[in-house]
Amino acid sequence: MRSWLAGELPAGLTVGAGLRGRILRTLAERGLADEADLDELARLDPVGGEQARATGRASRPDATAKEQAWTAALAADQDWRTALAYANGFWVPGQQELLQDYRDRYFRVALPALEGREIRVMRNLARALYPATLAGPETLAAAGTAVERGDLSQGMRLIVLERDAIMRSVLAARSAKPRW
Repeated sequence: MRSWLAGELPAGLTVGAGLRGRILRTLAERGLADEADLDELARLDPVGGEQARATGRASRPDATAKEQAWTAALAADQDWRTALAYANGFWVPGQQELLQDYRDRYFRVALPALEGREIRVMRNLARALYPATLAGPETLAAAGTAVERGDLSQGMRLIVLERDAIMRSVLAARSAKPRW
């Protein structure tokens, strides 16, 4: 992947902004993209580069990067597109151990913090920040507790129930006996 970014490409392949962003996000998820790599992405793509940089930063398997991304995604003064970019990069499969504490923080901190936001922003951030990579009974229990507390707006309650239903489907599919 690094060689592709350096211009060593298979015949007929070009690396545009979208592919460059995906490559750097994949490298960032593995701790292989540094700040200079992500800054270069932002410089080369004046339209979506800032958001791609935010997603790359959030994707890193690093406790400090995760905390900064979480804070940025929930910051009330953050541009909603950038907040969503941080949220979209936050939950990375394979980083479950690093993300365990954020499950409770989602239900205890993020949901109340998002309640006052414009409805579209609230929906998108609540969905993106849901602890989907922590699929299991603990997340289902936390979602059930949040719904039962009764302090969520109807819109937020529906989002939690929606994510809960999706997680139940994922868990059922994982436990189903293969048919072939």
